[in-house]
Amino acid sequence: MSGDAEMESDGVLGLLVARALWMVQGDAAPTAIDAATRALVQGVDSSPLRELAGAATDMNVFELGALIDAALSSAGIDVSEMTEDQALQLSARHYVRCVLRGQMSARECAGWAHSRIGHEGPDWAQELVELDDDYDSFSGGWGHEPDWAQTLERFLIASEGVADRWEGNRPPAS
Repeated sequence: MSGDAEMESDGVLGLLVARALWMVQGDAAPTAIDAATRALVQGVDSSPLRELAGAATDMNVFELGALIDAALSSAGIDVSEMTEDQALQLSARHYVRCVLRGQMSARECAGWAHSRIGHEGPDWAQELVELDDDYDSFSGGWGHEPDWAQTLERFLIASEGVADRWEGNRPPAS
C-alpha cells in the first residue's frame, strides 16, 4: 500500500504522515484530524481516533502528539521507532503531494526542504533542496525556470514505499 492514492485515502496511513509532520514540527493538526476522520469512516474505530477526529486544530502540540500516537497504537501501528529521517521523508512526500493537488506551490515545498533539511541533509532530499536554489537563481535573473514537475515526480518514485515499514505491523482490515 505504498502508492500515493492509497496513502491519501487510507486514514490510518494518513495518521503516519501526521505523526511525521508532528516530529519535524510541521502543521500536523489538520492532517491528523482529517486522517482520523477518514479512518473512522473506513470502519476503524477507537476512542483515540474519535477524540482526534473531533479535536481543534489549535490544540496543545504535546497533547496532539500523544493523541496521534494513541490513535496509531489503537490501529495496531507502533511508531515508537520512527526516526527523524523517516519522518522527514514522509513529510516531504506529503508536501510534494500537496503541490500536485494544487494546495501548495512547488517553490513553497522546495523552500521547506531547503530550510528544514538543507544541503547537509540526506542524499534522498538533495534534489528537492536544490530546487529551491534553482528558484533563487531564476528569480534573480539567472538560468531558466526550474522544471519542478520532473523533480517532484523523481522524488516520489525514489521514495515510494517509505510507509511500508509500518504497514506490515498493521492488522488486516476486517
